Amino acid sequence: MISRGRKVGLVFGVLGMLVGIGAPLYMVWYVAAPSAKDPLRVRLDKKGPYLILATENAGRNYVKAIAKAQELHPGAGYATFKPGDLDGAHKALQQHRPRYALVFIEPQELDLNFAWQWLALITQLDDDPLVDVRTGFITGATPDDAAAFMERIAGAVGGRVTLPGLFIDNFGPNLQADKAAFLSSPGNFMIPVLEKRFGLMSVSHGIEAFTDQRLDSMKGAGLVHFGGHGHPDRIDDGLRGTQAARLVLSPCVVFNGACYTGVTGRWYEQNTPDGKLAEKTVAAADSFCLNLLRNQAIAYLAAVHPDHGVPVYQEMEFLAYSGASLGDVIKHTHDGVILGAGGRLPAFENFAAGMPTPRWTPADVMLKGTAARVLFGDPAMIVADAFTAPPFEIIQKEDGGSLRITAKLANPALKNTLTDTYNQEMSRVNNLFNDRALIVADLPAGWTGVGKVEVVAVKAGAAEIKHRLVGYAMEHDGDGRRLLVQVDVPSDNYMQSAFRVEGATVGLRVTR
Repeated sequence: MISRGRKVGLVFGVLGMLVGIGAPLYMVWYVAAPSAKDPLRVRLDKKGPYLILATENAGRNYVKAIAKAQELHPGAGYATFKPGDLDGAHKALQQHRPRYALVFIEPQELDLNFAWQWLALITQLDDDPLVDVRTGFITGATPDDAAAFMERIAGAVGGRVTLPGLFIDNFGPNLQADKAAFLSSPGNFMIPVLEKRFGLMSVSHGIEAFTDQRLDSMKGAGLVHFGGHGHPDRIDDGLRGTQAARLVLSPCVVFNGACYTGVTGRWYEQNTPDGKLAEKTVAAADSFCLNLLRNQAIAYLAAVHPDHGVPVYQEMEFLAYSGASLGDVIKHTHDGVILGAGGRLPAFENFAAGMPTPRWTPADVMLKGTAARVLFGDPAMIVADAFTAPPFEIIQKEDGGSLRITAKLANPALKNTLTDTYNQEMSRVNNLFNDRALIVADLPAGWTGVGKVEVVAVKAGAAEIKHRLVGYAMEHDGDGRRLLVQVDVPSDNYMQSAFRVEGATVGLRVTR
């Protein structure tokens, strides 16, 4: 039997084959959408403290939006800061030590440099390298747009706005398809675990097919994903920013993996003929991000620089097995960048027009691009309880002065979670990523520090698997301590390896 997800892949593959052999093709193929499952139970994580921050401009101009946030979070702290000087924000974070921070910022104030500086700031509140404050941003093309965004968020957590239990994945343009081809089919081969909670629908189309007549193709979904290449004003050969405001959408959470689709104003082009950075600005009327935020989105996760397709799927899988808040989702992404870089935050340049384009390795490109992902929305928002098993069962045993940890693979269906999107030196196929085990283990009482982590063995059954310890860090989170470890293994093909079998194990030895 062929799964629904594989059927979608076969449909797209057959379409490409038809075009490849020169067959004339003009196809518009709709399949009735699967029934939505139960609506999502949206609520706020009540763990605190909670801090509301605003740039000085946003504090003056976003009065209605900020008032709505304060109504939603009574007792939250409040402070303003200058976006070009984060000392004020740092002092407020140190004073309040929030679990969550909601940051009001005007579109022209949010760019790549700010996103990187903010990420660095929120890792510096304690002595571990990981993210300390789960952050969401509120902005809008106008103050009224920002207020309307906050009103939708309040409506969702208050039960007045309903998110349907349907997931629509717009893969973006299919370059092998006829220019006018438009396919909509049940299932999803990239993230099949969502089927446990959502009806699934996948969309793929030719490079001229996302016309205004397709604006209703994403309706009825409470969770939406956009893929493809992108620019601040569009998904290349797909949905344009000017169309994003006119999409027929239900209230929804949107994940976008296309480059630059979180840009609200200033952005930087790296690939220029003269080898120097070009500073550019997208108009508010054309910005994909600002137009989507004035539509029905109650949260939006996207990047303000070139992004990469797998981390966005990792975010959705983390949501599926953790039931965590959206702030935890974006923290998970940024913590993954830190582990993928060897257990430390990458060094970020301060981009400026005319400076020589930085000489980045492929890993730098992917790490720093993913570090530019941001959450627009309330970071305390929980959109669904966990509905699939976590990737690993963690077994611990203290052995004298050391701790033995065994991570046993329990859910190999988390296809993206098991992919290292930053490193590729162990792949047996050129230009494909390594596979990985990203292990999170709560440390026993009394373990206030970690001196060394060793990989004892990685096994699938009796067979030992080659491995590399990529990075690790011990996290202080409230009164608890946890250890995060990334171990890479060779991939045999795209999302395929000897490790991806239920029961495969990673053995660790941890010393203080």
